[in-house]
Amino acid sequence: MNIQDWLTQLLSRPAADSLDWESYRVTMESATWKALWRDIDGSQAYEDGLEVGFRLLEATQQHRARLSPRGYQANQILLYRSILSMLDKADRWDTYLAAWETIWAQANRDLTVRGDTQAMGDPRYAPFMRRADDGLDATPPPKTVAMHFLYTQLRRKALIERRLVQESAGKLISDRRPVGRNALTTEEIRSRLARIGESAG
Repeated sequence: MNIQDWLTQLLSRPAADSLDWESYRVTMESATWKALWRDIDGSQAYEDGLEVGFRLLEATQQHRARLSPRGYQANQILLYRSILSMLDKADRWDTYLAAWETIWAQANRDLTVRGDTQAMGDPRYAPFMRRADDGLDATPPPKTVAMHFLYTQLRRKALIERRLVQESAGKLISDRRPVGRNALTTEEIRSRLARIGESAG
């Protein structure tokens, strides 16, 4: 089965049907994952990518007991980033920001970073640090600091916010990609993210 057939099979199931463990496991394997997203990107099928991201994120919750704690968190982070990437590539900037805020409020998943990394000295990153003192005043700096995974997306978010400001001021000339008729609405995306966040506890 080629990757296009695999994608078609994933999307042909009714959205309410949960993804079985074997399909989930194979899809999340590195080789399948990379080929799948390369195909989605190449064909610019960003709405399909968004739907696949949601279905895999829901399956991550469903199969949580079969994943190691580290694997569960890594898959969640990968899928949240993929959802944001699909919205970004589809030029759905308002929806990207709404999804970003929902993920920020719902998904407390951390990455461990070196305590002396450049981000530690940047006050923009302080809300993402999981330390009581925000890790900014510690001397010497801690060896590692846990940070909310969205800190890696902060520059992209800021760029999108600037684009929206420029667009509303009539200073952005590029046309945005049209949103398809069957595309999920911003509210549907926020609702699905919130529901997944609640089921994650």
